[in-house]
Amino acid sequence: MSREALAREVEKDSRGGRTVLVIGGSGGMSDRYRDVAEKHGFALRHYETRVPKGVRRDVGKVALVIIMVTMVSHALRDQVHNLGISDAPVVYLRSASVSALRGALEQWEA
Repeated sequence: MSREALAREVEKDSRGGRTVLVIGGSGGMSDRYRDVAEKHGFALRHYETRVPKGVRRDVGKVALVIIMVTMVSHALRDQVHNLGISDAPVVYLRSASVSALRGALEQWEA
């Protein structure tokens, strides 16, 4: 699937409330984070260092926000807070590992 097609799918899925926001973590792990989320039926948006301009109006319905606390700046945390996603549960992870993300999604779905 091309990047453009994948982006369209993520946008479509985000409007249905099956999007997980991963805040912090490692940018090099984005594809692996996405694989884990998709295996659980979620679209994933990963913001490692900043929230891009224009995301506020395009964020859609978010099912879950995961903050990887050991690898997140206060500025990024504040940018996400300003997106107005107050109705989505927030999970804090001490590790930015793929297994920690997998465990959080499995626990949240249970």
